[in-house]
Amino acid sequence: MASTFKIDFFVIGAARSGTTSLYTYFKQHPEIFLPLTKETNYFSKVSSKEKRHSKKPKPDVEYHSKIINNLEVYKDLFHNATSSQIKGDISPSYMWDKETALRIHKHNPNAKIIFSLRNPIQRAFSHYIMNFNTGHESITNFYDAFMADSEGVWGGGNLYKELSLYYESLKQYYSLFPKENIHSLIFEDWTLNKEESFNALFSFLGIKQMKINDLELHNKNKEYANIKLLNSLRNTWLRPLLQNLFSEDKRTSIKNKLFKEANKKTVLSSTEEDKIKELFSEDVTKTSSLIGIDLNAKWNL
Repeated sequence: MASTFKIDFFVIGAARSGTTSLYTYFKQHPEIFLPLTKETNYFSKVSSKEKRHSKKPKPDVEYHSKIINNLEVYKDLFHNATSSQIKGDISPSYMWDKETALRIHKHNPNAKIIFSLRNPIQRAFSHYIMNFNTGHESITNFYDAFMADSEGVWGGGNLYKELSLYYESLKQYYSLFPKENIHSLIFEDWTLNKEESFNALFSFLGIKQMKINDLELHNKNKEYANIKLLNSLRNTWLRPLLQNLFSEDKRTSIKNKLFKEANKKTVLSSTEEDKIKELFSEDVTKTSSLIGIDLNAKWNL
């Protein structure tokens, strides 16, 4: 007997384009069920520098990201979903892995697909800042880090350019799913106009419209004081020990108390932006044509 387990919609990415905030907003809707693991990565084949990502999630514990390869473990994440709810999976890696679209289509050819796309240069810069602040990047200059050889690792990797090239990934979904099953969000638009954007999203998903609580963006980059000291501590035997002893929220609380957030925020310089702008020009033009939105105008590229 064929399995009736189906995920109804997928938020594909891109990474550092508000998917954590989308997860938080979607969880406010009573007709949507999302698992406690925000990023399951079940339909992508990815690796991570963090061994904890591959550990089986504990029941009823919240996780930001896991790499789940077992169907029964994946299905169990949705065991609390009711028959009146649609089930969703929000994993940015589904945009990067070129085979994911085919796996999702095999799982549910009628699934709804949602993209959240961000200015590729700003996305890459945000990715770099996140890696630097979490100890996964040691190069202190964004342009040098951007131009460095990539490691090909999803979790903690330096895929700054690769994850900002959208066209080839999106094309896979458009070749498999009908256009009416695909909805594209532009990060710079929906983060400023949430009410209109979410009304359109809920309509797309076939559920009732409702006003969501306007919360601040989640998973924003934090820059800590004494970041070099913090990262030197992270790269010792202490890191796995602390990860086993404390939850992610508790570790964040400890960091905030011991290192505090720096007052100065790192910004992308116009010189750095101009150096890499041309690298994305063709991809943005092709992506614009594919999704029917003039991204060059929106992003001034």
